[in-house]
Amino acid sequence: MATPEQIGEGTPVSPISNDNNGIRRSSRAKKVPSKYDEEYVVPAYEAHTQSASTIKQSRPKRKAAQAATESMVPEDIGPLLEELLSRMSLDERKDYGGWVELESEPGFFNAMLQELGAKDFKVQEIYSLDADILDSLPKPVHGLVFLFEYEGDNEPSDGNRQDCPAHLWFANQTTANACATVALMNIIMNAQGAGLGTQLQDFKDCTMGLPPPHRGHFLDENDFVRSVHNSVARRIDLLAEDLTLDNKYEESLKRKKTQKKSSRSSRKKVNTETNYHYIAYVPVNGQVWELDGFQLKPLCLGPISGSWLDAASMAIQERMMRNSEFSSYSLLAVCRSPLYALAEELATSLACSHALHELFSGNTSWTVPDPFKTFSEERLDQLTLSPERIMSLQLPASFVAKMSQPDFGATEALSLAWELRMEQDSLEAQYVAELGAVEEAVEMIRGRQRDYTPAIHQWVRALAEKGVLRELLQEVDHN
Repeated sequence: MATPEQIGEGTPVSPISNDNNGIRRSSRAKKVPSKYDEEYVVPAYEAHTQSASTIKQSRPKRKAAQAATESMVPEDIGPLLEELLSRMSLDERKDYGGWVELESEPGFFNAMLQELGAKDFKVQEIYSLDADILDSLPKPVHGLVFLFEYEGDNEPSDGNRQDCPAHLWFANQTTANACATVALMNIIMNAQGAGLGTQLQDFKDCTMGLPPPHRGHFLDENDFVRSVHNSVARRIDLLAEDLTLDNKYEESLKRKKTQKKSSRSSRKKVNTETNYHYIAYVPVNGQVWELDGFQLKPLCLGPISGSWLDAASMAIQERMMRNSEFSSYSLLAVCRSPLYALAEELATSLACSHALHELFSGNTSWTVPDPFKTFSEERLDQLTLSPERIMSLQLPASFVAKMSQPDFGATEALSLAWELRMEQDSLEAQYVAELGAVEEAVEMIRGRQRDYTPAIHQWVRALAEKGVLRELLQEVDHN
């Protein structure tokens, strides 16, 4: 073997020969290009400069990558992290242009209706399509919201759909994750005899003459509705939603680039992602409609014969049969709020009690107090009632017929007055319980709006500054 002295100075030596224990990687000596460090290696900052001897001991490609890595100055992400984990203001939520996914939770929908000003409605979950279950729903039932795993191949053909009639309010879904609110709007905008609140009523009046795509566009642009929809989201939820949409967009671009242009049939790739979708069923002008925001036109299920829920139930069961065996579903009913029915029943009962008191209060055996003393104006106001409204009501025909009987005297009146008093206490208790359920739904939304992320971030940061976090991590590594 030749010694270094025997090799001429003009003969280059491979720079990696010293790392191979005397074994050469090639029979040809490789010469390092001139000015390699200036032209091929990214210059490092002084704080990360490497000695020349260390550089010569590594392979050229690794040397360039290592130098490039060392030349990168780490960015201070502290301010960015503080901004991302800070508490989100109401203006920020209102300015957010996207829509977050909503759970099929009746409490969320009820709280949304309260925030939207549509307090005449109540959303209730349905666990079965049995006739007895559907009959037990509070009347009237304005619509059904059906959540299912969306499979585009199993959708009804467009030939069964028709142009949206003028009397039907139907909006298309023009943005991602808005299907829950779109389905809800497609129901309450068609509800008869129900109050929508000022802002929703103005929105309905402005969009009634528009085609479904334009209604969907203006719904997407409605800051009031969108901010209520996103009211349960925290800042981290909005950022995660934006990231998800960005990833989906990039994946779609990659699929387009890799798609083969040949006419050969290829196997379909199984989509492992589960997509859920909300649609609505509503009765309008004697017909039952399926309103799917993904579809350009509504689907008429036929005229109402008996209960409209029967036709909607059949359509839902047919859709469930078309989907895969292990699909999951959820069904919600949008009904009239029981609060108004309970208040009306209580007002009628109080009107009857007042009529009895006016007729028999002068009798010595009359021991029932004046109903307007028992139910003071303040108490009635909590029930959305007033003495003037109660006294203006027409007495029920059955009550008038009972009082008109020849044998109806003070004793019978006293017995009837106490029955009415017990009925009023029961109705008031039901009203308070229903009002508590509404407040509980609103409080649940407020609980979701409480973002504890900033507090947790500050707590973990304090642990890190005190060195406690490092000790915990080292303890975990040792275990």
